[in-house]
Amino acid sequence: MDRKFALAAGIALPVASLLVVAPAPAYDPWAWLLWGREVAGGGLSTVDGPAFKPLPVAVCALLAPLGAAAPWLWVLLVRAAAVVAALLAFDLARRLAGGSRLAGALGAAAVLLCGALPAYTAAGAEPALVLAFALGAAAAWRERRMRLALACAVACALLRVEAWPFVAIAGVVLWRGRPQDRALLAALAVAVPAAWLVPELIGSGDLLRSGARARVPNPGQPALAVVPGVAALREAVVLPLWPLWIGVAALLAGAARAGQSGAAVRARRALLPAAAGAAWIAIVALMAQAGFSGEPRYALPGAALIALSGAVGATSVVSCSPWRHQVTLVAIVALAAAPRIADLADVRSEQAYQWRLATDLAVAVEAAGGADAVLESGRPFVGRLRGPLMAYRMDVAKRVVEPDEPPRPPGMVFRSAPSSAARAAPAAPPQFTEVARIGTWQVLGACDGAPAT
Repeated sequence: MDRKFALAAGIALPVASLLVVAPAPAYDPWAWLLWGREVAGGGLSTVDGPAFKPLPVAVCALLAPLGAAAPWLWVLLVRAAAVVAALLAFDLARRLAGGSRLAGALGAAAVLLCGALPAYTAAGAEPALVLAFALGAAAAWRERRMRLALACAVACALLRVEAWPFVAIAGVVLWRGRPQDRALLAALAVAVPAAWLVPELIGSGDLLRSGARARVPNPGQPALAVVPGVAALREAVVLPLWPLWIGVAALLAGAARAGQSGAAVRARRALLPAAAGAAWIAIVALMAQAGFSGEPRYALPGAALIALSGAVGATSVVSCSPWRHQVTLVAIVALAAAPRIADLADVRSEQAYQWRLATDLAVAVEAAGGADAVLESGRPFVGRLRGPLMAYRMDVAKRVVEPDEPPRPPGMVFRSAPSSAARAAPAAPPQFTEVARIGTWQVLGACDGAPAT
């Protein structure tokens, strides 16, 4: 692939996306931005919030000095990672298919349209980053650039613990083959777990708080099913576009042929991404059975790798057929992708709402007298899933603005709908009276001058 084209696409497409889809962070990214700002200021409070992720928080700490630009710059980085993942997927699928550009294009589309990746990417969540670093590690390994491959692998390990077994296997291979890197590998074996655990010990006093938080699933997640592991597998199977499973089946049939024929060897090689993806999904399922949530977002990187192999397999079926068969393949994949493409309009609409929610909140806090006045009035209450946003806007730790108990005097209640299709929350007791109504927010107060702590 032309590197100048890749660089131009990696810059131009994410920037253009900001003009089309609002760069509003989701719940977890707001927490990373909050913690990054705390780290940049010399502190850290992780008592409340999602599981801590070292790499996003470190990057957000670097972005923190940029002030109001930090949230949208984080989202821009994630969208750039999605473009990089698509370009790497194109290159890998094309190579595995013997140079077929059709396979490359289908591979890139298969990755980008896997599950809810567009929605996660639009809101700054981590799956696109995981995919970009995983595919980058594979590309660097293929080119024998081992330290670059190791750096990408470590980045994956600092984003998701599901990557740890893969990084450990790579580390063992490098330990045996590159004695000169053994000191580096030993240091990383200590540094990666420490990057997850030490900040939690500093920020919450509980070394394993993130693990405990990850075992508190949201409603409807596989962990709440009768057999969580099976539920997690069921959720993961539907993430790739369905025609791509036919491609995986075609590769399996080709790889099962006896001997070392060129077709069999190519099929086995093309199944490597799918094998890694299946192993990733199995880890997610096992973790779900052990009490972790097992939600589809965690399985998405693995499902995308399976989809990539499926694109290669589907292309191989029609590679020697008349051109109309290739057109038929593209039409079938497009038909399967149509509902997900249609959902992009909803993603754009929801991102616009989340952007209004974030910008209106800053005005609502000022209308209530400013952050200091809100805190002096008592406890600030905000609804579920908006705690990190509120804490970020008020420049306080999350525990200050989102207690578990329902609103009660003294304090202020900031009511809003967490999504465009939801109802406003939290409900306020009758002692609270309206202070301001700004866009998507209603502010109510019942104050006696007691400051929040």
